[in-house]
Order: sequence, then structure tokens, then C-alpha cells
Amino acid sequence: MRAQLATTYMNKVKIFSALFLALAALISCNRDDDNNSAPIRDYGEQYTADILAIETYLKTHTLTVTTIDGQPDVSITAIPTGNPDNLISIWDNTAYPLQSKIVQNDNRTSNAVDGELVDDTQYKLYYLTINTGGGATAKSIDSTYVSYRGWKLDNAEFDRNANGLWFTYPPVTSAETNAVSISGFRQILSGMNASTGIINNPDGTFSFQNSGVAVAFLPSGLAYFSAARTGIPAYSPLVFTIRLHTIRERDHDRDGVLTKYEDLNNDGNPFNDDTDGDNTPDFFDIDDDGDRVQTRFEVRDENNIRYPFELIPTCPGGTQKRHLDPNCN
Repeated sequence: MRAQLATTYMNKVKIFSALFLALAALISCNRDDDNNSAPIRDYGEQYTADILAIETYLKTHTLTVTTIDGQPDVSITAIPTGNPDNLISIWDNTAYPLQSKIVQNDNRTSNAVDGELVDDTQYKLYYLTINTGGGATAKSIDSTYVSYRGWKLDNAEFDRNANGLWFTYPPVTSAETNAVSISGFRQILSGMNASTGIINNPDGTFSFQNSGVAVAFLPSGLAYFSAARTGIPAYSPLVFTIRLHTIRERDHDRDGVLTKYEDLNNDGNPFNDDTDGDNTPDFFDIDDDGDRVQTRFEVRDENNIRYPFELIPTCPGGTQKRHLDPNCN
């Protein structure tokens, strides 16, 4: 009976999911129409132009750490011709040394296992650590509470948020923004440290203590690429101040197993873990092993109490936890 009820429920969930995805696609299409995407260029060729523009910016601008809207930030200005004041460029500064890492565009065309975006470009992602932060280190699968400010290489600001927003990729609820789908933004966040605590101010507001703060310089392939946004032409490299305030672990499919445990090969990419081979990654699959019994039922004991992940039992004679073993339900 339990298996029958689970199957019925699972079918309803799949129908609802299909309707939700269809609606999301419609909304996305309408949004893209409004953004007037430019003709698609080759990722590698565009990156060559972008990295030259970014490195020129870094060598011809100077940086001052400041406060904007009560938040740690930076002021970046062009060095005058001839540099009469002997200003130190971002490229040469030692107070906040320029760092970089080689990354790939990890945006996706869908959340399916085979939904990877085809972009083999090796991007050099420059960034500055303004404050290391004292809290937990974010992973790509975490929800992150972030404030930020963004501008283009002409120093024209296009967006800021001083109060903070929850970012989750992919989003878990409608209350969480998908803005962190900007690949470079997300890949800087992953590895940053959150704050050490929250301060309740006398006026009823709150602030964060010792948040991680970074400045990231994104090639367009790690930003919006060919899609224009308000104040952002297509193929624009972008700069962001990113402040990570707090982190929350998530269970994307709400099956009782945290997403971090559904990255079975521990490579930091939960999209390529698919136990039952149905092209739905385990962290989005409510029946991980395809045995027609939902995972959420298989990770509970006979008293309907959820096991801690490390205590989820294996089948008799089996080697996998029972929610990953189709021979055990």
C-alpha cells in the first residue's frame, strides 16, 4: 500500500513539476524577448576581447576601499594620463593583491544531467579579497545571503543591493533569486566565507559582523554574454563587489537528503550524479534509485523518523544506502 501511495504521489509531483517548468520557460522566453539578445558570437573569440579589456582596466585604474550604503565596498577610478600623483594600479597594488583562477562557464541549458552549456573556454577570472570573512565557507549548492554592487568597465553602475538577498542556484523557492545564475558571480561566491554573526542595531535594523567581501571582474561569457539587460549592453564584461553574509544548506528536491550528500562522487557538481540513469540528477530526483518508492520514505525508520544521513541503512547484503539501491524498498 505504501508503494502504491508513493507512486500516486510521485505521479502528481511529476505532473506539477512539468507544469511549473512549462510556466518557467514561458516566463523566461518573455524575459529574453524584452532583453533583445544580440547575435551569438563564439565564446572563445569574445573571451579574447574581454580579457584584454579587463586587464587594461586593471592596469589603468586605481582602487580605494570605502563604505557605500553602510557596507564595505570599493571606489575605482581611472589613473590620469601621465599618473602625476603616482597612483598604484589595481594590477600592481599589494594591499589587496590581484588574484585569479581558471574556470569554465558552468551555466546550463536545463537541470537535466545532459543540460550542460557547450562552452569549452578556459576563463581567467580575476578577483580581489577585500575581507576574508570569519564564518563558514560557501559551496556552490548552498543558499547564500548576499549584498552586492555591480558596474561596467566604464564605471557606470547598473545595480546595487545593500540589504541582501537570498541566492540559490538552482532556486529552491520563488523567494530566492536566480541572479546568481551569473556563472562568474556564483564561482566567486563558492569559496568565500560568511560572517561570524549578526548585530542587532538599536534602531531595529541588523548588520553582519566580519562578512567575506570580494571584488570580481567577469568576462561576458561568465556574465550575461549575448543577452542585454537594463544598463548592460550585450557582451559586456562586468565588475561586482560581493558580500557574503550567511549560508544555508539546502535539500533541493526535499527528499530528506541534503544536496551536499547527493553529490555522490564528491566532485562539487551534483548535476552529474544520477543513480537510476533517468537523466534527472539525484538532487532533483524524488526517487533516486528508480524503484517507484520515493526517497523521502526510504530515509525514515519504522517510526517515520528521518535518519541522519550517515545512519541511513543499507539493504541486507547490499553495499549502498537503501534509497540508492533499487533492490531495497
